[in-house]
Amino acid sequence: MSPRWTNRITGHPLIARYMADGVTHADRGKILRGTVHSFLIQGCSIVLVFLSNIWLVRSSDADHYGLYVHVFNWVSILSVAVMGGRDDLVLALLPRYIGGGEYGRLRRLVGSANGFILLAALGINALFLIVISLIPIKTLSEHRQLFILASAAVYFSACLTLNQMILQALNHVRLSQLVEKIGRPLLLLVGTFAVRLLVHWDKLDSQQLILTASVVTGVCCSTVLWLVYLKGRKYETPRLETEASEQLSGKALWFFFISLLNLLGTKITMLILPWFAPEASIGIFNISYRLADLLIFPFFLMHTVLPQLFARHATTGTAYTQSLFSESNRLMTYLSIPLLLLNILLGKIFLGWFGPQFQTGYMALLYISLAQFLFSLFGPANTILMMQDREKYSALCLLVYVLTLSAASRWLIPIDGLTGGALAILAGSVVYNIMLAVVVWQLCGVRSPWLAILVRSRG
Repeated sequence: MSPRWTNRITGHPLIARYMADGVTHADRGKILRGTVHSFLIQGCSIVLVFLSNIWLVRSSDADHYGLYVHVFNWVSILSVAVMGGRDDLVLALLPRYIGGGEYGRLRRLVGSANGFILLAALGINALFLIVISLIPIKTLSEHRQLFILASAAVYFSACLTLNQMILQALNHVRLSQLVEKIGRPLLLLVGTFAVRLLVHWDKLDSQQLILTASVVTGVCCSTVLWLVYLKGRKYETPRLETEASEQLSGKALWFFFISLLNLLGTKITMLILPWFAPEASIGIFNISYRLADLLIFPFFLMHTVLPQLFARHATTGTAYTQSLFSESNRLMTYLSIPLLLLNILLGKIFLGWFGPQFQTGYMALLYISLAQFLFSLFGPANTILMMQDREKYSALCLLVYVLTLSAASRWLIPIDGLTGGALAILAGSVVYNIMLAVVVWQLCGVRSPWLAILVRSRG
């Protein structure tokens, strides 16, 4: 979207009526451009991910697909450990370095973050494989060969995520999303099709799915590294700034905890499922979760536009932060409502495209969709904490969320299987969003809509 069209949209009376007061025209333009670009990219990504998952299920079976999902759930967890919070660290600090012209510091942080994850990947992969080889752990040790095949994907995933955040922090928002959101599912479709042609088999097993996905992730990782190199060359400078690494290790640790807890919040239910349900249930639950991710578009608005704005305006004052929060919150809610209705009305049909047995995940789809909707309804409170030097409170709220989700999953999954797991996600979302809204109000003076209504009613 060009600035000329952005000016027309932001100046339209209908748009202005539903936006918050106090946000500058430039920042509103960034939010709207980021929204439109993210919507287009995410829309294409949803279609491609949907098609690639249908193709993976049809190219294998529910059991092999479930094993593939199980292994890559652990790849995601290990990759977060490998990043050690460097992804959020670059997102919080690089915009400040650019604003201050501290290009030497910028380049040092990019280089040290990439060096850190390379060494961390070697150590964490080795430790994980040694542990599951020496200690019999249910759902892990019996699949040790699959984890060995997927070990390279741990580094590739971490490197891809880190350098996407670097591109985003350098204000290449669209470019930062294209490789993973468009390129990765497209390559996965092409890759699995090519493997089936090469092996002349009607069905692929979990090993072939994992190897294909690992190679695809490696190609995407190499592409993003090349893009970071190209876009980072303009920040070359002979001037050296004062080193501030002693200030970063503690901050990175908090960001690591946040990233790990965020990931556990999305994976913990599927990690508990194999203990009480057959492997096919993991695949069915994963598809239900993927369809519920239709409502995750507001999340991409939050993490492709807002972090930079909240970080840049950390010292502007509470009133402007409240305006940014309110405007983005309204956009998130307006965009999420039709997506929620789509899952309610057509979710069972969508699940049926994967096979008749996948329709058993319909109730799980509904509950997870409601849980995702709450994040839009309550607004980007967590982003404010992370970008305005209150990351430890963000970690504390997430810890309560993960503990609540773990306890609810352990209680409800043995009772009601997939639906019980989805109910646990909804319960955790309610607790987390309410607690987060209260914390942000008390620490930052920024209120979520439901809190504002409550305060007015009491007044």
